[in-house]
Amino acid sequence: MVKKIAGQIKEIGGRIEQIAGAKVRGKVMEGSEETGTSSDPRKIALWVKGAMDRLDAIAEPAKREQVMLLCGYNCAGINRRPIEAAIVRRRKYQTEEAFIGAEIQKPPKGMRFEWEGDVLLQYYTPHAFGKGMRCYCSLMRGLPADMTASLTYCHCARGFVERYWEGILGRQVRVELGDTAISGAEECKFTIHL
Repeated sequence: MVKKIAGQIKEIGGRIEQIAGAKVRGKVMEGSEETGTSSDPRKIALWVKGAMDRLDAIAEPAKREQVMLLCGYNCAGINRRPIEAAIVRRRKYQTEEAFIGAEIQKPPKGMRFEWEGDVLLQYYTPHAFGKGMRCYCSLMRGLPADMTASLTYCHCARGFVERYWEGILGRQVRVELGDTAISGAEECKFTIHL
């Protein structure tokens, strides 16, 4: 687990340097070496929360969103199992509409879907996996219940959701981030423009 955490933290730092430069990376990633060797979920989440606060303070919104979006794309590439399972489910239906209708009726655990006009709303419901769980990401699972974190971090999940639907549909989609469980909502909301 420690090796995974260290890799995730290194990924964030690399993306910050790629998008915002080495100087910004240095400021945001302060203390990352120690955190990357920790197995304490609370300590890890608090460091990540602080890193996002520092990123918010010194990087423009488009850059910080891009940093975390790229982290989400990377995560989707590493954690392909839910995407591959959804692709297998999709093959059982002749149309996208039939597949989406089936997903709405019987969603995977920890998700739910709704149609709203011409967009699909996808919700992550991390509390379905355990009392107090607010994020599927191991970096933020330990965030104390009385704290919130910046929506900046959740653009990582937005990137994952984009890759999820692109894998299922075989084409590009656009995803907008709504409220999230770590920013204070009951669940995480994504608007998917298919």
